[in-house]
Amino acid sequence: MPKLEQFEIKKYWQIFSGLKPIENKVNHDQVLPILYNSKLDSSVLNKIWFLADIDDDDNLDFEEFVICMRLIFDMVNKNISSVPDELPDWLIPGSKVNLIKERKKRKQIENADLPPKKEIKVDWYMSPDDLNQYEKIYTSCAKLTDGTITFNELSTKLSTKFFNISKTDLNKVWSLINPQNLQSIDRDPTFYFIHCLRQRNDLGAEIPASLPNSLAEVCNKKKVSYDLQSSQPPTKRKDQASERNNVRDNGLNSSADSSGNNALVNENSIKQKYASLTDDQVANMREQLEGLLNYKKGEKSQGGSKRSKRINIRSITDDLDNIEQQVEVLENYLNNKRHELQSLQAEIN
Repeated sequence: MPKLEQFEIKKYWQIFSGLKPIENKVNHDQVLPILYNSKLDSSVLNKIWFLADIDDDDNLDFEEFVICMRLIFDMVNKNISSVPDELPDWLIPGSKVNLIKERKKRKQIENADLPPKKEIKVDWYMSPDDLNQYEKIYTSCAKLTDGTITFNELSTKLSTKFFNISKTDLNKVWSLINPQNLQSIDRDPTFYFIHCLRQRNDLGAEIPASLPNSLAEVCNKKKVSYDLQSSQPPTKRKDQASERNNVRDNGLNSSADSSGNNALVNENSIKQKYASLTDDQVANMREQLEGLLNYKKGEKSQGGSKRSKRINIRSITDDLDNIEQQVEVLENYLNNKRHELQSLQAEIN
């Protein structure tokens, strides 16, 4: 690794000054555009930041900023294949030597006191606070027309929030919650995607190889395709004929309750219709209706298939009821005419 040159330090000073440092320090948000534009993995950038922030105050003074920039440029230009675990001596500013020694001692003590590392498993339970945070991230993401979110959109959004996750982590979790390998996912899988990566980032939880059965059902559900060329089977629709049959059957069930009102309406309409008929017309119509009544009764007794019986019996019953009502009205009308005729004959005599 080549050492720092004066022109290089001047270039870093120009960048540092352009970030508008406060009290000769810049915070992570100010440096974030440079980190993001480097296209380095977030885990690499997180390690570089840790090495550069020697005093552990989450800010970089100019000397620390130089360390950060040099490591980033060496990784981008492939001068080094990986970020070193510790800073080389030539890259440590003289004013930071004692802080580096203290950091090493502190690290040794912490490692000695740590119990054997246990594997941390992902806890799939999401508290109300978790859901609120995930809802905000979901709302802030750009969505497709069907309300789903792509991998690129989610990974870009989460890379600015979780610095301890790598591209490999993102790909693993995406494959985990998207077993159908869809181009985009909807709201529920998005929440589980964020939830798993958050525990990976904060706790170092291991990414599981498979989902619990309850979550697998949520993440495996199929979306409706709006592509006319898609081979997806059509969604089931109720048969229109069966719907009509259901409506008719429901009508039959309710007809008994309203038969009294219907009979009254039919009787009034029949009276109005036949009020102007002569006696001969009434007698002739009565004869025709009685013939039709006898025919319908014979047709009813013949039967047929079970399905046709159910349909025809109801139809025939309606016809019979209607005919009987008409016959009854005609008989009453004929009797009234006869009484009028008798009255007229009596008056004449």
